Amino acid sequence: MNDWLRQFKDQFHACVLEFLWQQWTLLGVAGHLGPKVVNRIIDPEALLLFSLHICRYEPRLFDEILDWLISNGHFINVQRLQQIQKKYNFLCGPQISAAAELLATNAKYRLKWASLAKKYYLQTSEPLFWDKDGTALPYPEDKHLNQEFLAHGLKRGKIEHRHLSKSFSVESPACLLLKLRALFGITARCEILCLLASVDEIHPAQAARLTGYYQKTIQTTLLEMSQSGLILTRTVKNQKYYRLKPSILDNLVITHGNSIQWLNWSAILKVVESVWETLLAMSKQQFDSLLIISEFKKIVLSNREYLNDAGEKELMLGDTSSGEEYVKELLKTIESLLLV
Repeated sequence: MNDWLRQFKDQFHACVLEFLWQQWTLLGVAGHLGPKVVNRIIDPEALLLFSLHICRYEPRLFDEILDWLISNGHFINVQRLQQIQKKYNFLCGPQISAAAELLATNAKYRLKWASLAKKYYLQTSEPLFWDKDGTALPYPEDKHLNQEFLAHGLKRGKIEHRHLSKSFSVESPACLLLKLRALFGITARCEILCLLASVDEIHPAQAARLTGYYQKTIQTTLLEMSQSGLILTRTVKNQKYYRLKPSILDNLVITHGNSIQWLNWSAILKVVESVWETLLAMSKQQFDSLLIISEFKKIVLSNREYLNDAGEKELMLGDTSSGEEYVKELLKTIESLLLV
């Protein structure tokens, strides 16, 4: 692998893992939380799907996430999680099913997670964890392997639950969705309120695309919510737009002078996952500058729909004759998007 490309791979991986630790620490995972105020609302379903693949390269965080799920798994919308996975196909199928099987051993989670536990399997067993260069980390002999993960084709040792995870940060705007779920329950109304709090107004089709729900679900729910008088409407050429009555969420959102943002994290993180995999694939080969540019342009083409969902202007890259400059621009763009 080119020396400069290896350096960028390491920087990129460090950037993504810093983002994951930041997000999960805000949600309550045991870790150090820096002073940075995050105003981009966390999407726990998209974050979980993304994390259970990427954290195969960060075993400590992987197990802290499992620890968090044991304490806070009731805040995950399993139906929405499956809808997101169906559309974006994160590389976490066996991991999410193994985690679901682990959670389903707890009586309070059995009904919630049991169906997902039977969904994804690997045909041939492989190690769960890898180092930063993609080399498998050692695992114990068969009799010492974790059985829930082994059942889905993933070899790993015993899980030591530290039970150090706490509840999410109620003071952080980033945790608004979980705060609303704690107040109102697991319902599409929570995502809708988050979205309406971050935009001037929105059409149901766009709201469905940004939240991961079916358009019919969003349209029906918005119509019902508007009957409260707290959701206002405006009709333009037979198109109805919805907006939140001013000041409704002021007591729920602490923004520190900044507006909160709802992003389509599913689309963004799927693109980041594609870049991660491409860099890993390149790590064992030599590429000239033009081939490097070509490989990353393939990512743009294969993720065109997701780039559009995420906001194409934020993620599209310009043309350049230098592979090094192209990758540097990519890293800068993703660092800015992930706020690390």
